[in-house]
Amino acid sequence: MLNDTKKALWALVEKNQFHSSFVGAFVNPFWLCRRELFRTLQELAPGLSGTVLDFGCGSGPYRRLLCNASAYIGLEYDTPANRAGKSADIFYDGLTIPLGDSSVDSILSTQTLEHVPNPERITEEWHRVLCPGGRVLLTVPFMWPEHEMPYDYQRYTTNGLRHLLERKGFSILDQRRLLADCRTPAQLLLAWLYDALRFGVRSPKTRLLLTFLLCAPIALLAEGMAVVCPKNMNTYMDNVILAEKFA
Repeated sequence: MLNDTKKALWALVEKNQFHSSFVGAFVNPFWLCRRELFRTLQELAPGLSGTVLDFGCGSGPYRRLLCNASAYIGLEYDTPANRAGKSADIFYDGLTIPLGDSSVDSILSTQTLEHVPNPERITEEWHRVLCPGGRVLLTVPFMWPEHEMPYDYQRYTTNGLRHLLERKGFSILDQRRLLADCRTPAQLLLAWLYDALRFGVRSPKTRLLLTFLLCAPIALLAEGMAVVCPKNMNTYMDNVILAEKFA
């Protein structure tokens, strides 16, 4: 019985790393940004249909949101670590996606393009493999500490991201700034605490305890303050864009 309880607890912790319910505030130091990102993808991902390419799929945390997809292809950069630890169907060499022209209907890419050293080349590849009228749902951070070093190359402003896609043959259907309020500085404080207190190298139990004692009060206070505090559209966490390939 005790083992079953422990398994259920850790399953709940794992689930709330991306699919953040209210419980996530107590188990996930990045609850504020992950919760908002999940909510936005939950709204927009059903707009992707047909064969969907998940570019930089990782563990595929948002796959279940693709409710109108008829087929799913997870893609990762080809490294031994990615082959061992990522839930990818195909791997690419950093230059060419191993799919034919006009072979997919939609592309999902979440929090990946900042890790691509050649974004112009990759957006050209997206355009190549997409069918005419195909859609891209893209999320990237605007404010976030350096991470996954040395593979963190850039941040994108609203206009910078729009400019990149439009020059490569996409029209913008929807663009959003996430957490454009007091939750962004709160989440950056939590990210600083995560690094400063070295959460990442501590045991899972210690990380959970620190998150519960230190991070949850800050996150919940920020969530409450966001209801009454003014928005600031110049200070936000993530960019989200839904774009369509020109015919």
